[in-house]
Amino acid sequence: MAKKMTPGDATREKGVAATDLKRVVKEINRHKEQASENAGLAGQTTKNAIEQYGLDRKALGVVVGLSKKEPAQQQATLRGIVDYADKLGMFDSVDMFDDLIPALERIVARAKDGEGKKSKADPAMAGLLDGAATAH
Repeated sequence: MAKKMTPGDATREKGVAATDLKRVVKEINRHKEQASENAGLAGQTTKNAIEQYGLDRKALGVVVGLSKKEPAQQQATLRGIVDYADKLGMFDSVDMFDDLIPALERIVARAKDGEGKKSKADPAMAGLLDGAATAH
């Protein structure tokens, strides 16, 4: 049923009042300026870290993005990266003197040490690690 109009309704502004709109626009612009400033600071921090530590920009961006995710999402993405890179032959050029091998061995050893810890165990990751261990 339609609402009956009262005499005061015709003179009242439709939608948002001008004072409220001005306040909202000012607040949005303030937040956007802060976001822009923070994005600039994040970019400078990234640049400094890359220069200081010799980090790979793309890899740093991936792990920064993953750090915001839940552990299950982190594991799924990392598992996918390792699996896909292996299937595409991206590990084929790793030789026995490559510094990646000790890092991978540390990761596998830590994962195997945690085999009894069912609370953090991921069956798919365990299968991937078992396959890596038997591939040697």
